[in-house]
Amino acid sequence: MQLKKYPNRYHVSKVIEQFMSSKASMNFFKEKGILVLASQKKDVAKIAADHYFSRESFLKLKGLIETEHNYKKTSRLEIPSRQIDDLKDALKEINGVYLDDEQNTMVSVVETSQDDWKFVIDYIEYKPGMIDLLDKTARRVEVKVNYQQDICSLDFDTVVSSDHKKVMQVINYIENKNEDITLNFSEISLKALSCEERIQLFNEFFSYDHDQWTFVEIKKLKVKRDEGENKSKVSSEPDEKMVENDQLQGINSALIDGKNLIENRFVKGTLDNGFYFSMAHMRFDKKGTADFIDVAIEFMSRPEKCETKLVSSGYYYNDDKGGVVEETDVIESKLQDPILFEFKNVLFQIFRRLLSDKKGSFSTGDNDVKFLGEEKTTGDSEGVAVDGIAVSEGIAATEEVAASDGVAER
Repeated sequence: MQLKKYPNRYHVSKVIEQFMSSKASMNFFKEKGILVLASQKKDVAKIAADHYFSRESFLKLKGLIETEHNYKKTSRLEIPSRQIDDLKDALKEINGVYLDDEQNTMVSVVETSQDDWKFVIDYIEYKPGMIDLLDKTARRVEVKVNYQQDICSLDFDTVVSSDHKKVMQVINYIENKNEDITLNFSEISLKALSCEERIQLFNEFFSYDHDQWTFVEIKKLKVKRDEGENKSKVSSEPDEKMVENDQLQGINSALIDGKNLIENRFVKGTLDNGFYFSMAHMRFDKKGTADFIDVAIEFMSRPEKCETKLVSSGYYYNDDKGGVVEETDVIESKLQDPILFEFKNVLFQIFRRLLSDKKGSFSTGDNDVKFLGEEKTTGDSEGVAVDGIAVSEGIAATEEVAASDGVAER
């Protein structure tokens, strides 16, 4: 960590006000023997801007901002619980060993007890530099294993995009190295759902009773054109765009009234044009308190992945004029984990149910149908993929599903 020149007082003020919690900034002053009496962060920020700190103090301040007080974004993989011991054994076989790549990738298994463990991936990230041709940064991804009845979730933070890519690289390495064992990893994939089902995934998430959090509104919403949409259609619309405010207000009104979003006029038009929801930035209020959080769920492609992240947090208070004011207050890093964990649980639960409903609409006879996110089976019959579903030869789809999903008769 470097500090090349003394910080501008405006920058100091902005950092304290926008990127640190009130508690963290107060503690920073307290360690310097300074007792600050201020009710708002902007007042604390002004005091900080007028104070002369040492180089060591600024380096500590910079470290607080860059690590503990960043908002987290996370991803998840799932694996059947009965396969988790095989995964642990496979990881232990490469424990502390550099993998055969240029990034010095190393996996370490950290085990507190039989059912409380994680694996850590250390690697070197290379990217173009301003001075040297390549800059390299040591990176670490901690993958926490969480036991949840029939499945185990592998939850990890994605500080940079290469973190998710590195986890998938290690997973692929393990699978290729251990062909004698079955490891059925799964990740939410919108390709397994129709455009309407993708919107329904978000719709049910908005309407879900999130325990200690109350859904307030959608603050931002992004729609994306389905890659399977007929490209021959002439359209000036971009393939991905943010929903405009007036349309967003209509969607929020429909949610407040308890209506199904699929019946909303704008949403119907979205589906008719081959678009679906790909990102939602939502406001939640904590029940019985003045606290709030903003959570975003975003589905990305190339590579396909789902990120759940905290975007903002804070609390409401009444100003001198009786108006309600929002004060930003960044949640401590260790307190963000359980919040994001529960939101991911809900998202995966809804996704699995939508897949289960999709499965129920097929007539299979004596044949087996396996869905993305379910365990693979081995057999001699050759399968074909239909809209994210692996289907054994000879399966007969109902006319209703064939019509709605565009499945051609065989």
